[in-house]
Amino acid sequence: MEYGRSPYQRRWLRSPNGLLFGVCGGLARRLGISTGLVRLVTLVAFCCTGFFPVGLIYCLLALILPAGPEYC
Repeated sequence: MEYGRSPYQRRWLRSPNGLLFGVCGGLARRLGISTGLVRLVTLVAFCCTGFFPVGLIYCLLALILPAGPEYC
């Protein structure tokens, strides 16, 4: 069991305050890194590969991942 981390940080949840769907914000919170870094890596991967597979995976995660609480 991990101590010092909230339940919101243990699970991968979408950020309710995200720019598009909150997938990158939720992953950044889960990994404990900067949201900007996750967005930059996602954008570079999207530009290098096109919509498929990065865009498709992002859309699927936006549909599958539950939204996190508003107060986090």
